[in-house]
Amino acid sequence: MEGVPLGRRAVAFPGPVNLGALIAENEVLFIDAGLDEGAARKLWRWAEEHGFRPFGAILTHAHADHFGGAHFWEKRGLCLFSSALEGAMMEHPLFEPIFLFGGASPHPDLLGKFTLAEPCQISGKLGPGKVELGPFEMEIVFLPGHSPAQIGVRVDDVLFCADALFPSAILQKHPIPFCYDLDQALSSLSKVEAETVVPGHGPILSGANLRAEIRAFRERLEEIRGLVLSALDSPKPAEEIVGYVANALREELRALSSFLLVRTTILAALTSLVRAGQAQATLEENRLLWERSGNG
Repeated sequence: MEGVPLGRRAVAFPGPVNLGALIAENEVLFIDAGLDEGAARKLWRWAEEHGFRPFGAILTHAHADHFGGAHFWEKRGLCLFSSALEGAMMEHPLFEPIFLFGGASPHPDLLGKFTLAEPCQISGKLGPGKVELGPFEMEIVFLPGHSPAQIGVRVDDVLFCADALFPSAILQKHPIPFCYDLDQALSSLSKVEAETVVPGHGPILSGANLRAEIRAFRERLEEIRGLVLSALDSPKPAEEIVGYVANALREELRALSSFLLVRTTILAALTSLVRAGQAQATLEENRLLWERSGNG
């Protein structure tokens, strides 16, 4: 595994999921674990090859592609850290497929490694602000929106922002990014500030490229909210709104998991519109429909 040094104390590992490491006194603190044991094992091997002793790992949020390999580190005695709420979901990862399936026992298609990670025990809970873990000093940045209590890690002028920012290269493949709370996601973008930013997916960013990518992601989230409002020209069920927005953005949903991930984002947009007084839920003939309200 090849690392990209970022200043004196940080290293990024570009890949399907960008991982990170902080270095202090010949010890290393990992940032995220990747989808499965393979990614976590490669990062551990990198530390050994460079003479670093693994100290622990910060897990930014409880999505399988970011913490799925952490159980491998736990078995090797590594301390794992996360925010309290995300940590509870890592310890009980069945929450993710239950969440996607509307609170019901999940469809079997949701029980694979992409939506159901191996559980891991969280040793320490992290809140926003300055934090010291052994020889490591950093700032934990609260970045909710993509997930309820996602965190980023800032050291010197490098920010590992997890999935608070999806660059254009990712949006080209997945035009509708997963979003738990659209308003929070938009707000968290204002905290994605550093000389160098490592998003959870896509290229490492800085300078004008970073500013352009933040602007493009903000515009995409606002575009999704606008498309959802446009869909409410007549009362519609959420599933029909999913199709409307996906067709408008040319996203093809070919799997149940893909549909449910996008549906979450559409529901987040509906919640945003409800808060703004632009949409409301209504029941007609025992069907849940969404329609414009007074300000819509």
